[in-house]
Amino acid sequence: MRVSMMNLYSNNLHSLQKSTFDISKLNEMMSTGKSILRPSDDPIGSVKVIGSQRDMAATNQYLENTESLSTSFDRSETYMSSMVELQGRMREITISASNGSLSPEDRSAYAAEMNELLETFVDTVNAKDEAGNYLFSGNKTDTAPIGKDADGNYVYQGDSNTREVQTSGSSWMTANSTAADFLFSNASADILNQTKDFIAALEDPALAPGDAAFDQVAIDMQTSLDDSLNSISSAITDIGGKQNTLSLVQSSHEERVLFNKEVIGETEGLDYAQATAEFNVKLTALKVTQQTFVQVSQLSLFNHL
Repeated sequence: MRVSMMNLYSNNLHSLQKSTFDISKLNEMMSTGKSILRPSDDPIGSVKVIGSQRDMAATNQYLENTESLSTSFDRSETYMSSMVELQGRMREITISASNGSLSPEDRSAYAAEMNELLETFVDTVNAKDEAGNYLFSGNKTDTAPIGKDADGNYVYQGDSNTREVQTSGSSWMTANSTAADFLFSNASADILNQTKDFIAALEDPALAPGDAAFDQVAIDMQTSLDDSLNSISSAITDIGGKQNTLSLVQSSHEERVLFNKEVIGETEGLDYAQATAEFNVKLTALKVTQQTFVQVSQLSLFNHL
């Protein structure tokens, strides 16, 4: 009799503990919205979820890379477009100043404006990003791309290195352009030093249109403007192509992230209707077990005397 009572007591206690655990687990599932709380709940499903989470984390990083690249390209394109506009005005002045009817004072006025344009041009090439890094210095982002040597000539101070950014599992993209590429790689003299020489010619009262020396400087200025404009326009076109590629890559990544979210949701997502029904069943079973346990725990031989 004593063994039977002990077994009955133990069975009810075990049933009470199991029902309590099941209800606690269901309550946690409903609060988190997940059907898999730990790997042991569904080993195969857990592996699937972990794989999708890992892939989604990598894809999100690629998305951040492409978004950062796109912002950087927008910034570079804006400054390059400003360079194009500045050269447009430089060309107008070069043509107008080559008019033989102008007085030395007129040419001096053009020289003053051209000098302001040159300074603005240099400032534009020496532009920085929001972190204070120079945009067009290659990997020497803490060094202004344009400076002057001991003779007062403009020189490129950066390097020719480019930065590669990973945009997908197998793709990388060049992230920067250097001033050496679009200003100092032409057959003609670079636009900065050529402009400096043209300003000197405009300021020289002994030189005027029709003089061989003046006309040659004006011709060189036009040639340098043409070459520089072609180089900068090519760089802008290259950026436009990269932006189009980035747009396609971003769309692909966004679709992949969405797919992984759906896989994770389908694998570990909780069916609330089913969970609620099971919760109610377990709760009812717990109440019955509790009532039974109370009755069993009160059983004693003395109750029958």
